[in-house]
Amino acid sequence: MNFLIGYLDAERNNGHEDPMLNEFTYGESSNNATNLLKVSKGEYLFFHKTIHEKRYITAYYYVEKVMLVNVAQQDSLIQNKFNNPHLKKNDSLLTNNECIAFGNPIFSRKLDVPLEITPELLSKLSKPANLNPNQPPLAAISSALRTWKQLDSTDIAFLLDKINKHDKKGRLTNNILSSNEVFQVLERDIEKLIASVPTILNNNYTLEGSQIVFSDESRLDLLLKDTINNEYIVVEIKKGQIDRQALNQIKHYIKQCKKELGYSIVKGILIGSSISKNYENEIFNAKKDGITTRTFGWKFAIN
Repeated sequence: MNFLIGYLDAERNNGHEDPMLNEFTYGESSNNATNLLKVSKGEYLFFHKTIHEKRYITAYYYVEKVMLVNVAQQDSLIQNKFNNPHLKKNDSLLTNNECIAFGNPIFSRKLDVPLEITPELLSKLSKPANLNPNQPPLAAISSALRTWKQLDSTDIAFLLDKINKHDKKGRLTNNILSSNEVFQVLERDIEKLIASVPTILNNNYTLEGSQIVFSDESRLDLLLKDTINNEYIVVEIKKGQIDRQALNQIKHYIKQCKKELGYSIVKGILIGSSISKNYENEIFNAKKDGITTRTFGWKFAIN
């Protein structure tokens, strides 16, 4: 059986962190333990919670195994490797069916960009949720998903496809982010935005490649091509300030592009929130090497 399961952050749940997404475990001791014990290897658990007045899927487990906690506690390897609070309980405090699910670490995933649960998304599941039209959207969705929602194979395929497509778009596809969402923006989100719309930097730019790994295992964020001037542009993204380390990185990537990719003309763009005052002159002088800087900011709006 596959399920869509709601949860609370530890700070809203008396410090109880479960699911533990960093290790792909989830324990259950209440009435839902019976449901969890019905989950078999290869089935899915999707987890959702409230973030900034909306409901989001934040992770999914491709289940490797579900065990009774008292059995799992007898395995020293499990006890030493995992920190789920159910595994640390005194045996006398365990309920009869208290159990724990282990997600396969290869196929399970904590989402970089959580997927919003909307009425439209719920309507496309095999058993659409019954939303109360008299409630605000968040309250209606939360009420409809208060109990575990069973999913079938078509639901799994649908959700995985939505997650993959949403992840490729990144967090910055929305016109307006909430104040809290701004702080969750990752370098990867900025990278995805530029990769999908390279003309945001220059109308002549097209995407040549992303996450390019060189022989020394260094990894380039983005490589663009200036189609008019027939030049290649190395793009290095920093969520924080642009400093000497970032400058040295991009110089290294330019060198590697010439050496390993055989490009004769390679320039660079450093993107960050600002330029570190300690290295302003050094970064400004890098223009003679074809390295320029761009900074990003956030647009204020009132909804």
